[in-house]
Amino acid sequence: TINLSLAFNFRLSVYVYFNNISLKQVLLIVSHTTESILKVSAITMEKTADENFKQGEEFIQTFHREDLGYDGCIKAYDDKKIVKIYHSMREIMSYDVSGTIANILAGLIPDITKAKILDLAAGSGMIGKGLYDRGFRNVDAHDGAAAMVDYCRTTGHYKDFFTCFVGNGQTLPMEDDTYDGISCSGATVINHLPPSAQREIARVIKPGGFFVNAYRANLYETEVEYANEWREEAERLEKEGKWTLYGVLNFRKYFRGTAGRMDIYQVL
Repeated sequence: TINLSLAFNFRLSVYVYFNNISLKQVLLIVSHTTESILKVSAITMEKTADENFKQGEEFIQTFHREDLGYDGCIKAYDDKKIVKIYHSMREIMSYDVSGTIANILAGLIPDITKAKILDLAAGSGMIGKGLYDRGFRNVDAHDGAAAMVDYCRTTGHYKDFFTCFVGNGQTLPMEDDTYDGISCSGATVINHLPPSAQREIARVIKPGGFFVNAYRANLYETEVEYANEWREEAERLEKEGKWTLYGVLNFRKYFRGTAGRMDIYQVL
């Protein structure tokens, strides 16, 4: 509504200036045309929102190309300009999961102000903001791209910061049983977190702690091979007694027009 008002006021100011009309005439114009102008503006903005969403989706999918690989993906993210564009996706894509993750963790962990949390593959810190807003005050940020971690430093939502790749033989720099919980969103996709990263995730969570992982509900349809490998590794760890599937949450909105799924594992 604010954007519509600003757009209308700007257009009206230009019209008044070039046509030299009186305030009375302006009010008359407004009374007769505001409704129709706002309808047209709303339609225009909706089209713009659709176009922005489409471009946003195309931008995100560039990091999912099979030929990119894990190293190529990190290099692509490791750019300040890319990070700013990525962060703007929250509004463009109507990304709406950070509060859900924060609420789930808050319901699982007794004392959220003292609980030690790792925001895994934090990106530009969208989940970190949700955690902070919910009351978490001891959250660390991790990402494979230094530029992403640098952006997280500016948010004021995190305590410590880690830049490293995890999985495929590379480990997290924390001791065993460090965290009460780990949050992750949108990173269980090709080129991001390899399925083998789950063993490291389980290692650094305290017994009784939780791994809360959110992703698009259609992952098993769009990235079948990767998704199956991720699930097979999760089940393997479960058989080894590393963790257990505590629950699964299907929710209506991950971002605009896309449902989400959240897997919750409890470390044993």
